[in-house]
Amino acid sequence: MSKKIKIKNNSKILEAVYETMSGFHSCGIITDAEFKVYQEGCLEPESVKIHGDILDCINKKYGSNRKKLETLINDLLRKELKLTQPV
Repeated sequence: MSKKIKIKNNSKILEAVYETMSGFHSCGIITDAEFKVYQEGCLEPESVKIHGDILDCINKKYGSNRKKLETLINDLLRKELKLTQPV
């Protein structure tokens, strides 16, 4: 693969599926919409970047670990907004 991607659970099967569908997409065999389905199924979603000042403010108000807050916010955003692609 030319671009560094993160496959879910480091699965060799998902990696093979992704590579195959990527090739099909490049050749025009599948559409952008169809390829997006495979991307969502095979790739780990990228984290949403949250400004440090926002995390610090929440940390001061609610008293939690900054890394835990960042993870929690990313998980909530993925569930609520179904974010699977970088923002």
